[in-house]
Amino acid sequence: MTDRRYTLEELQDRAAIEDLYDRQLAAAEAWDLDTYDTTFTPDALVDLADFGQPDQPYPAYRAWLASLQPVMVSAQRIRGGLRLRLEGDTATTRVPVACYVTMVYGPEPVLVTTGIFYEDTLRRTADGWRIVERHERLQWSGPPGGNPAAIS
Repeated sequence: MTDRRYTLEELQDRAAIEDLYDRQLAAAEAWDLDTYDTTFTPDALVDLADFGQPDQPYPAYRAWLASLQPVMVSAQRIRGGLRLRLEGDTATTRVPVACYVTMVYGPEPVLVTTGIFYEDTLRRTADGWRIVERHERLQWSGPPGGNPAAIS
């Protein structure tokens, strides 16, 4: 089997989609929801069934995400290799992400670790590539514990 040769347009699309995910994860870590908004279409649908949440339109998902800010005090998300299939102005992706989140449920902060896959459908828009449908798949979860203050 020989390596695939990409066209210039495919390379540009791949770079733009990589940037989309980098922008999204950086915005999530900084709680910059205005920038986070630039990664979804306003009518996007988000499936969070693996996290006990119903399928919801992006505005409801964003409101749910914002509601977590008081307890999710810091986070680092590490993205693995992008699995990408381009089909003209649409794309499907599977993106592995390891999440390390400091949560404050009570008097002590708790480190929570999870591994997820973003299984997304993207569409090219006038503003660039955007997520139109997301399925967040929980792959693993570590037990809460540790002292986040001692990690730094």
